[in-house]
Amino acid sequence: MNQRAVMAGITLVAALMSVGCASGPSAAEQKRIGAAAVQMCQAHGGSYNAATKTCSYTPTTKSMREACTAMGGAFDDAADYCDMAPR
Repeated sequence: MNQRAVMAGITLVAALMSVGCASGPSAAEQKRIGAAAVQMCQAHGGSYNAATKTCSYTPTTKSMREACTAMGGAFDDAADYCDMAPR
């Protein structure tokens, strides 16, 4: 085997390995975050009843920033995204 073939083989292996690494975690491996029912209800202005597992509220308009902040997140206006850390 000549040096050119060895280098081509090494380059091919490196390229294939980097594609696998660059793809990131699969959907099953990605971290998920959740929120307690009481937290979700209160974030939208409601009162949570743990016995009946219901959220009672008077419909009001809240900004996404207010709802996100109430759930412990930080709202990014430019991205229209609520960033919350996993618990």
